[in-house]
Amino acid sequence: MKREELKEQFYDEIAKCNRCGFCLPVCPVYAVKGTEWATPRGRNAIIRAVIEGKIDWTPEMEGSLFRCTGCRACTQACLPSVETNEGILAGRMCLVDRSQYPKVMDRVAEALENDFNISGDPNEERSSWTEFMRDVPEHAYQKETAQVIYFVGCVAAFFPLVQKIPQAFVQVLDKAEVDFTTLGGEEWCCGFPLIQAGMAEKMEKLVEHNQEKIREVGAETVVFACPSCYHTWKERYKTDAELLHATQFMERLIDQEKITFNNGFHKTVTYHDPCDLGRNSGIYEAPRDVLKRIPGLKLVELESNRELAICCGGGGDLEMIDPELSAAIAQRKIEEIQRTGAEVVVTSCQQCVRTIAGTARKRKINLKVMDITELVLEAMGS
Repeated sequence: MKREELKEQFYDEIAKCNRCGFCLPVCPVYAVKGTEWATPRGRNAIIRAVIEGKIDWTPEMEGSLFRCTGCRACTQACLPSVETNEGILAGRMCLVDRSQYPKVMDRVAEALENDFNISGDPNEERSSWTEFMRDVPEHAYQKETAQVIYFVGCVAAFFPLVQKIPQAFVQVLDKAEVDFTTLGGEEWCCGFPLIQAGMAEKMEKLVEHNQEKIREVGAETVVFACPSCYHTWKERYKTDAELLHATQFMERLIDQEKITFNNGFHKTVTYHDPCDLGRNSGIYEAPRDVLKRIPGLKLVELESNRELAICCGGGGDLEMIDPELSAAIAQRKIEEIQRTGAEVVVTSCQQCVRTIAGTARKRKINLKVMDITELVLEAMGS
């Protein structure tokens, strides 16, 4: 993206920032770094100065624009609701054009180009999570046609810490007698990491492939347990299929009495709103409604919840770009969770589970982290 394109598309939006500072208390990166370049208003000032020709792109700008989680808490706190994240993503595209970006992103782009997933593993291994399950049906959750497609996502498919999410969700769907399938090795990355890397133009092949697979299966509905996949499909894909997050779909199945709870969950839990599900997709109540339907469960809210929820630190490709910063943000999240006194923190995002549970494990913090699909399966019982 060139300066002229940046000006045409984003100048009016960025110019609404009056540097009031309301964004400072809610920015997870500023909470850790405490410097002006880490603030949303600071990033807006950088991009505006470039557009106005007062400064040119410098390698140092990489440190600011590529250290944002994309959580959009700044927009929630902003009186004129400046969409700072859109400007940041555009700024990243400009830096990519000038080859001033974290080179770790080249490995991600290469993996997506060659292997169609972020891990760089052979894509036919996308369903390897089924190998650790009992009583897997003969079709191994891959059918030629189905009413529903469960789009698993790269993280849950390839990262062992969160493979329990697809393992749980397919059992929930089976118990609810849903006609569903997964795409196995024919599922390709949704393209979200490329958007965050400032390389959105490279995702076209992924989008076209995934859209074609939905048409081939003839599915009426595509369900995502990953909020980033869900958000990307809603924003970037063109399909006649209904797109739902897993929490929305499970809420519907509960209403239809296809999900019933035979076991109680007699514990106090708190719920963490994933940024891509909450602020970025507007889904706050579906997961809470599911939790409140589970017998015996007591839900206590975090100090900052819904629109003002604190990011876990795992968004915006930050874990790959600056793992120490990502972990420091996750530490703040863990401390907030601990203040609730809850026995379990529940979320509905595979990356949030990885970031929170992974940081707690590394820092020897006793914290039980569950995805909502796991909790629903446990409460459904045998």
